[in-house]
Amino acid sequence: MGIRIEEKIITYDSITCEAIDPSYLGIRKEEIEKYLSENPMPEDKMYTAGDLMHDLACSEGVYTFPKGIKEETIEYIEELLNDLIS
Repeated sequence: MGIRIEEKIITYDSITCEAIDPSYLGIRKEEIEKYLSENPMPEDKMYTAGDLMHDLACSEGVYTFPKGIKEETIEYIEELLNDLIS
C-alpha cells in the first residue's frame, strides 16, 4: 500500500454539492456506448473514451479526473452525464 497526494478534479452534484460515485448513477455500458457513437468524445491524452467507459461502467468511489484534462473534455462529460441520468 502507498499513500499519494495529488490534485484532482471532482465530479459533484450541483444541488447537494456531494461527490458523485459512478456506480450509483445506474448508467448501463450500452447507454454509454450509444452516446459515444452518436456524440464522439473530444480527443484528450489525459482522459480517453476508454477511461470514460471504465470509470462509468466499472468504478466505485468518487469520480475524479486528472489535473490537465481539457476543459472541452470536462464539458463533454458534464453533458453526457446530465443527458444519461435525465
